[in-house]
Amino acid sequence: MELEKVINDTQDFVNRVYALEPQWLEDPSSLVVELSRVVGILAESTLVTEGKRPAHPVRPVRLAHDIADVLFMLISISNHYHVDIEQVWNNWVPQTRAHLYDDEFIKTVRDRLARARQQKTV
Repeated sequence: MELEKVINDTQDFVNRVYALEPQWLEDPSSLVVELSRVVGILAESTLVTEGKRPAHPVRPVRLAHDIADVLFMLISISNHYHVDIEQVWNNWVPQTRAHLYDDEFIKTVRDRLARARQQKTV
């Protein structure tokens, strides 16, 4: 599926929900709070999927659905602020890819990972 279709589908859904309930996720802070909530659910689903946490007795793991929820919220936030997420993505990818060839950046990441691993063992 193309990103443009995902964005358009999200906006269509949000417009329909706003028509039914205008206050729903109207405030940007509510959008971010909802994003935090769905990221937490995604984190739990990931931990259960990886066997690092027992499944919740009432809530089934729906990893793909939870990922879609996070994507929906990110697109909703970008739409609220009129951010062209496709353009931002297309700018972000080459900039981020360039970091992979930056020796100083790679050293910094490796140092942070080593410190994190060291703290886990302490």
